Amino acid sequence: MDRIGIMLDWAIMQKGIKGDMSYERLPYYVEIGKELGLEPVFFHPRHVLAGEERVQGYFWNGSRLVSRLVPIPRVIHNRVLTGDQKARAVISRLSKKKTVFNGLVVRDKRKVHQMLWKNEHIRKYLPHTVPYSGEQLRQFLDKYQVVYVKPSIGSVGIGVARIERHGSDYHFIASKKRKVMSRPALLAAVRRWVGNKRFLIQRGIPLARYGGKTFDIRVSVQKNRERDWTVSGMVAKVANSKNKLSNLSRGGRAVPFTEAVATLFTPEQQAETIQRISEAAVAIAKQYGRHFSSLADLGMDMGIDEKGNPYLIEVNVRDQRYSFFKAGERAMFKQTYRHPLEYALTLLEEQKLRKKHAAQFLRLHG
Repeated sequence: MDRIGIMLDWAIMQKGIKGDMSYERLPYYVEIGKELGLEPVFFHPRHVLAGEERVQGYFWNGSRLVSRLVPIPRVIHNRVLTGDQKARAVISRLSKKKTVFNGLVVRDKRKVHQMLWKNEHIRKYLPHTVPYSGEQLRQFLDKYQVVYVKPSIGSVGIGVARIERHGSDYHFIASKKRKVMSRPALLAAVRRWVGNKRFLIQRGIPLARYGGKTFDIRVSVQKNRERDWTVSGMVAKVANSKNKLSNLSRGGRAVPFTEAVATLFTPEQQAETIQRISEAAVAIAKQYGRHFSSLADLGMDMGIDEKGNPYLIEVNVRDQRYSFFKAGERAMFKQTYRHPLEYALTLLEEQKLRKKHAAQFLRLHG
């Protein structure tokens, strides 16, 4: 059985060693791996030994992770999301020696937007987005009813502020609080909120509603056994009425997308909407992948308006996949584990084939 490396965050590894549950379903890797003839070796970059040929790997024994010193697998699925420079340096070095997919990429939302904007065919999916400045904010407030101010690098909705214009008043919604203020007070409040960090300003999409609340869609886009980008699943995330954020960690809740979309459209329109979202997500993944060839596993936050037109809110390079579990979409949840492992299998098969051809060449010409 071939080994496949699964590189996980430190906190997830510690939970696995103790036998505690986390959003990473370690038994899924093992169960699907067994079907494919793959044995997962779990580790964090810190577990890689000097010389980078061996790793203090961890194996799932049915209830927890147990340690064993093994050679570093030839193919590694990177699930680590860290700003730790030592860990990033190890991932970078491993990527030169091994096949690491979903390696280090640019996560700055502004830079990602620029990369995507280069492709004129996907511009219609991209809401107006610019780097934060006082002047740009004033222009956005003049132009749009709803505006978001969000960190250039960040996740799970932390640091995101929503601004709604109501006549001459502005509602500033951040950290589960809503404050009503005048325009000068708002501009000062946003200046304080941003501080000296890098932020973006983004037009708020007029999102469709479910049960009176706006929702967006988590779309899992992954490379499959054929090495094609495919949609593994989509789930609706309904916003919390206090902070208008749909992130599950910020008070949002997950429901099956079919349930949310059924309240808006006829069955025929529903199928068409799902098709349009899938096409948009795959086109966006392909464009991002042109800049980072190691990409194979993305979680996109997308929205639709009341007509079903899809828009990209942001791309996540480490989809926690948990919203599928929370929505009760177990088959989709499992699919998000299967596709990366099937993709890993094709990478291993390709390596074996290259090795075989090289050996044949040597026999003939050596």
